This record gives sequence, structure tokens and C-alpha cells, in this order.
Amino acid sequence: MANDISKFALVQAYERGCARAAFETMGQGTHSLETQARFAEGNIIDKKAQDTLFSDGITVPFSRNEDAIDTTSTLMADAKVDRINQPTLRTSNGEVVRLDSMERTAEGWNQEEVKSALSVKDKHKFDALVSTDRALRAGVSIEDTWLVHLNRVWRLGDSDLDLFSTENITASMSDPDMVQFLADTTSKLAADPPPAATLVGGCWGCSHFSNCFGQTDNPITDLSKPKQESIAELSRHGVVDIADIPSGFKLTKGQRAHVDLIRNGQPIVNQDGLRERLDEIQNPVRHLDFESASFAIPLHADVAPWGHVATQYSMHLESEAGLVHREFLVEAEGDQRRALAERLIEDLGKEGSIIVWSVAYERGRITDMAAWFPDLAPQLNAIEQRLFDLLPTVRNNVRHPGFHNSYSLKAVAPVLASGFGYDNLDIADGAMNLMMRGKIAAEEVPAMRERLLRYCERDTEATAGILQALRDMVIIQDSG
Repeated sequence: MANDISKFALVQAYERGCARAAFETMGQGTHSLETQARFAEGNIIDKKAQDTLFSDGITVPFSRNEDAIDTTSTLMADAKVDRINQPTLRTSNGEVVRLDSMERTAEGWNQEEVKSALSVKDKHKFDALVSTDRALRAGVSIEDTWLVHLNRVWRLGDSDLDLFSTENITASMSDPDMVQFLADTTSKLAADPPPAATLVGGCWGCSHFSNCFGQTDNPITDLSKPKQESIAELSRHGVVDIADIPSGFKLTKGQRAHVDLIRNGQPIVNQDGLRERLDEIQNPVRHLDFESASFAIPLHADVAPWGHVATQYSMHLESEAGLVHREFLVEAEGDQRRALAERLIEDLGKEGSIIVWSVAYERGRITDMAAWFPDLAPQLNAIEQRLFDLLPTVRNNVRHPGFHNSYSLKAVAPVLASGFGYDNLDIADGAMNLMMRGKIAAEEVPAMRERLLRYCERDTEATAGILQALRDMVIIQDSG
């Protein structure tokens, strides 16, 4: 397997501090739409760098590895070629690496690694280390390694050259911890059997946890992340479920409270606090949820690289006849930011509370629109003042073992709103990005748009269901 290990999998292992994460990543099959969208943005940035920073180079065309390797070898042998873009190399044991760009020096080559990120992070340095390591083992003398990333102050209309910032990361290519982790991980992945599952800090938030340890009722990762020494002790005891934590195990106050909640199996409700908070809600009540897209190179004026642009919203109005739904989804082409803002103002009216889940996100989208369209700012600012965050209402007053120590909308709604869930919806982050980039086949777009609409609608159905459940809790207590 050693010559088949992708850089993507190795970086996943580095981020998690776990070789098993690379093994699971390579076995997961097709990438999610979100990952596909990220790859698409990365490819766009690579091409932009070739056309600007590296325009003096010769680009090796995408082709079969053998052809690309032969072309690279020919270009390297030609002393008149000072720069090669997308050079493809093979190590002695068969690993193939495609670099972003190499520049000839008096003694060898400098390597530039292009990333669509806004700053240099350790994972980017490790990614570059994988490339540099393979290039060196392919017989290429790499002197300096540079990381090219996006300039966060760039805006549409600025010079393409100003889109990029560059940092010399050569020192990191010999960082002993990174070098050792790469060597150890590669060795483990090449061995048979594959790396064993071991509880480490990277298990918290890892989507592969159940693959590694099996399905459990209350996985240990539901606990607020313990310190490293506590994780190591849990690993020695073989603990992967909260129910198996040894008696007397040292826990923080918050961790102990969650363990007790799980073992008691009963929700805890602060009736007074909940009632006081619900009394702040004013009629007519509306529920609002935004979805947005973000791009490495923005498609709209006055938007930063990776800046969010609202692409749709769902709104439910509570009425005597039930919930009344309104929605808006932009087209894949053109700038419909103003059309969305105007429809939003119309649908939200001028009075009543607007229920959202985690207000910072919705507030950010409204603030953006007010900045883009100053003539609409008074109405949008008035809308922002009416936002009511349901998340702290639940977090501060309701604790339930079914939440699994998470207060995400998808964790809370199925527990409090009986029969509610997302399982019958097939959509993922990244779909709108791919459509706006023209990466979704035309015949698939109508169905994709419908799925996006229904998914956003489900989020405002969720807050409506949660709010009603909270009202019922207070009513039941009052009648009791």
C-alpha cells in the first residue's frame, strides 16, 4: 500500500495524530460534495498561480503518470527550462507525487506549494513535507520550499498577482516531529495488518470513530475533550463508551455532570429560566435559516476570499392555521444578492421575533447585506435587532442524554421534536459551490436545487418544532 498513500490521507492522519485516520480515509470511497468543492477551489487556485506567479514556467499537462513523469524528466534535463509547473515524479519504491511548481537554482530546485488557505497552518507545512520528501526520494535536490496562499485583503478587481502571499517554510521540512510522524505513519500503512484503532485526542470530532471502535450508545468522544494524559489512561483501560469509565476516574466538573446525566438517563429542565426566556419572544413569530457559499476566488464584488455569500433562506411564519413557508434560492449564475435581500425584507415583515439557531451566522449574513446595499441597511439592521437565538435558550435550560453533549440543531431537534429528523434528506455542504462553478451536470441541477430547498426548509421546521417543545415543557410544569 505504501506507493498508493495519498497526500490527502496523510494530512488527515497528521491532523488527527493517528495513522489509522489515513487508512480509513483511503477506504471511504467517493469524496463528499463538500470535499469535491474544496478540491475544485484548489484546482482553480493552482491554475491561477500558474497563470500569474508561475507564468514563466512550462506546465506538464495532466495525463497518464508515465507520460507526465517522462515529460518532467525531459524538462529537467533541459538547462534552458528554469521553471516547471505540475512536475510529476516517482520515488524508487513507486510513490508518485505531482508538485505545484519547481524553479531551477544553481545547485538544484526550489519548490512552491500552492494552497487555497488564507494563512499557513501546520497541516499545510506537513502537506508540503510529503511533497518535498517524495521529491527528494525521487532524486530531485530540493533547496527551499515556499508556501503560496491567498491574501485575505484581496477583492474582485484587484491585480491577480496581489491575490497571493508567499512564505518560506524550508525550516519546517526538517522539523523532527513532522518528519518522524511521516516516517512512522508511512511505515504503519505499509504494514499488514493495517494500523490498529487507538484512542487519541484526534478521535474527538473524527468521522471514522465508529469504524474504528464500533457503534456505541454513548461514545467517549461525547465527553468534553479530556487532557492528553486522561485520554491515554482511558485508552489503557480500553474505554470507548462513557458507561465503561472506571469508577473514581478523574473528571472535570462538566465531564462528571455529563456522565451522571447519561447514567441517570433523565433530562434536566430549568423551568424558571426557560419560562423567562420564552417570555421574551414577541408575536408574530418567524423562523429563519440561511445557507451560503464561499469561494477561494470570490465571484462577487466586495467579498473576501472564502467570504460567505448568502445563497438561500427558509422562513416559517407561525400562524393560527399552522406554519406558513417562504423560501428563496439564487440562480447558479449572476449576482442575486440584492434580490435575496429585498425578498428577505418582504418576507420577514416589520414586527415580531425571528427565531434562529446560533445567531452569529445569520447576523453575519444580514450585516454583509447591509454593507453591500446601504439603501437597504435601515431595514436590514431592524431585522437584525429582532433575531432571537434559540440555541442558548436550550443550552442554558435543558440537558438531555439524547443530545450526546452536543447542542447542534441536528442533535437537538430529533430529541425534542418527536418524529423529526434529517435521515430522509440527501444533500451535503458544497452542492451550491459546485453548481455555481458549473461542476454539476445541467440535467442534475433541477433536482439538486430542490434538494437544497428542502434541506434548508427542514432547518426552520426544526427550530419551530423545538420552540413548540419548549413551550410544552413550561405548560406541563405550570399545569402540574
